[in-house]
Amino acid sequence: MAGNVLIVDDAPETLKLLKEILSAEGYKTRPFSSGEMALRSIASEVPELILLDVRMPGMDGLEVCRQIKKEKRLKDIPVIFISGATDTEDKLKAFQAGGVDYITKPFQREEVLARARTHVALHRSKIRLQQAEAKLKKSEQSLVIAQAVAHLGHWEMDVDTSDVSWSDETFRIFGLHPHDIKPSYDAFLSVVHPDDRARIAECIQSTRKGGEFDVEYRIVLPDGRERMVHGKGVLVAFRDSNRGPEIIGTVQSVTEMVGVLQDITERKEMEWRLEKEARTDSLTGCALRRYFFEIADQEFARSGRHGADLSVLMLDLDRFKSINDAYGHHAGDLTLKKLVQVCGGILRQEDLLGRLGGEEFAVLLVETGPALAFEVAERLREAIAAAEVGLDDGTCMRFTTSVGLASKSADDPDFAAILKRADAALYEAKNTGRNRVCT
Repeated sequence: MAGNVLIVDDAPETLKLLKEILSAEGYKTRPFSSGEMALRSIASEVPELILLDVRMPGMDGLEVCRQIKKEKRLKDIPVIFISGATDTEDKLKAFQAGGVDYITKPFQREEVLARARTHVALHRSKIRLQQAEAKLKKSEQSLVIAQAVAHLGHWEMDVDTSDVSWSDETFRIFGLHPHDIKPSYDAFLSVVHPDDRARIAECIQSTRKGGEFDVEYRIVLPDGRERMVHGKGVLVAFRDSNRGPEIIGTVQSVTEMVGVLQDITERKEMEWRLEKEARTDSLTGCALRRYFFEIADQEFARSGRHGADLSVLMLDLDRFKSINDAYGHHAGDLTLKKLVQVCGGILRQEDLLGRLGGEEFAVLLVETGPALAFEVAERLREAIAAAEVGLDDGTCMRFTTSVGLASKSADDPDFAAILKRADAALYEAKNTGRNRVCT
């Protein structure tokens, strides 16, 4: 049997399609239209893989996954989430809930089968590793040995002499060949990213004294590329060759440090990419509303602690509806992009531009008082009025924006109070002629 797969989706057509794709390749499939039914089935027969829709009525896919991960005997079942093409936030939440992968709708047969094969194979390998680990469970150190048996880099270091040995997988992770370098403590530190080197050296020294480390850090390959790895290490003593290694709390005779490391670059890059997408407006590239307010609240609190100035600008395109009506929504999108581009050329790196909705934007000006904020607002207004948007017919269009400005005062209880005043100032700018700054 190719694998035992549980499919959960409230859309009958999706269930039918996935069942047909997988069954044709020899998979045993169990389709369910609700999370509650799926959980009851999992309790009686544990699958090797779960395909799970993110959004479902009743118990959604995220909660189903969380329930599964709570159970010790179920937590290692790989869960592949099924999500819409634009549900970036759903994808990020899916990984946070414990998912190992996702398939975007509409999906292709080859993609479904490739991902199913990969994760069923990985799950079976993990089960074999756990079975091997159970046989070696006579001491806590057997867990470290079992991890080394898996597809992870393995290393050992003599505490007294600092002699080091690496497995072939460790060489591969470091981007090296066994003939390229002789394993040593200094050679290992030379591979670690310079910004992480002191922290890792401190972790190793702490482990030498009887501690242990479990840390993520960066390494630099010979070609300059960076990788993110997860390293674990512990101190062990070989007192009796017949009994094997034992984890110890203090340095004793015939003592070694042993550890494993895993390349987690791809997973980290996916997490970082999804996090960036979840906080960035897909059209303009500036901050989304929720992320903007998160940073604004943090800066409000920081300014309170340090007595720093803080100002905010509210920007709204003048007669934006007329632009859409006259030139089409594509021209409207180009106008929004141009506004963000112009702002990016004027604002500092520490300032934050956010799209609050439609054609309304806000600018957070950190450590900026009213006078300087007014200068920035005028520069933005003038630069936007001078900008041109190229249209499909070869002509150019200009547009303007109204700006409302407010700065933090001692009476403001939170950032929302500043924004409310800025919004009132924007309303005044709109009602007194547009293309102006009001405070």
